[in-house]
Amino acid sequence: MSDLMNIGRSGVMATRKQLQVTSNNIANAGTAGYSRQVAEQRTSQSLFIAGDFAGTGTYVADVSRVYNSYAARELHLSESQLSYAKTSYIKADELNQVFSVSGDAIPDSLNNAFNAINNMADIPNDLSARDNVLVALGQLSGSFDTVAESLTSQLRQTNEQVITTVDRVNAITKELADINSQLQKVGGEDLQLLDYQNQLITELSDYTQVNVIEQELGVKSIMMGGTAMLVSGPNQLELGITDGDPVRHELRYTIDTGNQKITLDGRDVGGQLQALTDYRDNVLLPAERDLGKMAIGIADAMNRTQANGFDLYGNVGQQVFADINAPEMSIGRSASSGNNAGGTQTSVFIDDVDKLTGGKYTMSFDGANYQLTDEFGVSSTLVQDPSNPTRYSSAEGFSVVMDTSGGAPVAGDKWALMPTANAAKGLNLKIEDPKLLAAAGYSLETSAGDGEASLVSVDRTHANFPSGEVSLSVTPNDPLSVPPGQNTYQVTDPDGTVLDNGVYTGNTVSAMGFEVQIDNNTTASSGFTMNLDFAVGDNANAVEMGKIPNIKLLDGGKSTLIDTFQGVITEVGSQAAAAEVGMNSAQAVYSQAQNRVESESGVNLDEEAANLLRFQQAFQASARIMTVAKETFDTLFTSLR
Repeated sequence: MSDLMNIGRSGVMATRKQLQVTSNNIANAGTAGYSRQVAEQRTSQSLFIAGDFAGTGTYVADVSRVYNSYAARELHLSESQLSYAKTSYIKADELNQVFSVSGDAIPDSLNNAFNAINNMADIPNDLSARDNVLVALGQLSGSFDTVAESLTSQLRQTNEQVITTVDRVNAITKELADINSQLQKVGGEDLQLLDYQNQLITELSDYTQVNVIEQELGVKSIMMGGTAMLVSGPNQLELGITDGDPVRHELRYTIDTGNQKITLDGRDVGGQLQALTDYRDNVLLPAERDLGKMAIGIADAMNRTQANGFDLYGNVGQQVFADINAPEMSIGRSASSGNNAGGTQTSVFIDDVDKLTGGKYTMSFDGANYQLTDEFGVSSTLVQDPSNPTRYSSAEGFSVVMDTSGGAPVAGDKWALMPTANAAKGLNLKIEDPKLLAAAGYSLETSAGDGEASLVSVDRTHANFPSGEVSLSVTPNDPLSVPPGQNTYQVTDPDGTVLDNGVYTGNTVSAMGFEVQIDNNTTASSGFTMNLDFAVGDNANAVEMGKIPNIKLLDGGKSTLIDTFQGVITEVGSQAAAAEVGMNSAQAVYSQAQNRVESESGVNLDEEAANLLRFQQAFQASARIMTVAKETFDTLFTSLR
């Protein structure tokens, strides 16, 4: 009878454990990260009695989680991909909103400015019309500054998100290292701790792509992006942030191994962290540089046209906006790598606005030449300027001046070049007097040779100031001059009568009250015709100024100013749309992976309710065995009295 009692007792204990596990599953059906538990029930060892083997009952050998490591890895990977896609869309959409809301001010203010210029062309001597031009140009400058500041705010916000996310990653990895230590102490038997561990890994995969290395006793080491260890058993390797190199605001990730910090430059870390840096480097900063290209185009076109006319004082027009190579327009165009062994610093000068791409370049020194590599990996060699050995020209519309006062370059030195960066902030109006707008025109054209010239200034009070059309001929480095090697010039009237002649130094001719600058590329004798007459009611230059919006000034003569801005908006909008498609696709993959995990590890209430009823009945039956055993035992004792 004792065997019968023990069998019944074992059944009661086993089914009680089954009921406990089932009840726990039901209670945690809504608990995030909970994995369904199952009790592994086995039969007890049989006994050999009177020539037969007899069963001795049952017991619960183990309680385990229903956990599929392959399904979990698939979920973590899809979680990382979804987080990357979702963050990319959110950030791209934010930038799209910036251009959709604040960006409208740029084309509107551009149209207003040139409408005002066209009005000035109708009445060039009207001061109120001129004043309206300055007001409109000031609003245009303000519009660029507003959008540029919004982009700067986006950059600052993105880098702050990077820092915040890194802090959270470190908090998670510290907990995971602590959990590994606890699991080693309890032999990996704490199922709730294992669930919490998996929940933390799932959250971590939201921030970065994780590669889980499973070890004994439930311990898991974690790699970030498959290249950098974040958790090694009970040890945490801290993720850090360092300034970009060469560009400081392009923050990079580091791993602190204890002995050294390893920079994860150029490595794919996945998740939010990858999305934030990709957005910053591939969407936000290129948009900012393209906006800067447009600002440079406006400043250059306005300043050049202004220089081709006379203001109401009869003088050559002054610059309307800051010069495209002025400090305020050229901040942040170049940066030296912190790893450079040499001390050479660089300055970038815009030579040809039409050739600017708005791109970012890497310049490197191989010991003999400077190589320029664009964002697509296309390389070219910079050409040294014969007249200025410190200046090197590119085919991309800019040149680089080397400052070796801090030390000569060393082979392997690198620099980042961004010719149009920050230019949108520097589009500052430089004149306040409406009379300084150069509405009147003059002519200065090449009539012979390969030379080009530009008018620098006029002094109409000069006794011999020319009236009507005159010709200027120059002979650079005339070997027949006395002394030899001097530059000579001659001014003649339409009849060929010599009005003035002489020598000039450098590349500026000063004669008869005017100054003309000869282009450095003028190598042979050249002739120019000019007419410097001035009339208050002349509007010839104002008419030319009004044509600027319709001229294809940028991208190799392919884009107008508005085309460039529309290109920025279109590109940002396209990237936002593509990111949305990617997000929806990643969501579908994630849902599939999540359903797979839920189908295996999730709690099915219908199934658990059926188990509850089954184990309840088994418990009652086992208890009945014990009752029968007791009643039988009592009957035997009674019969022996």
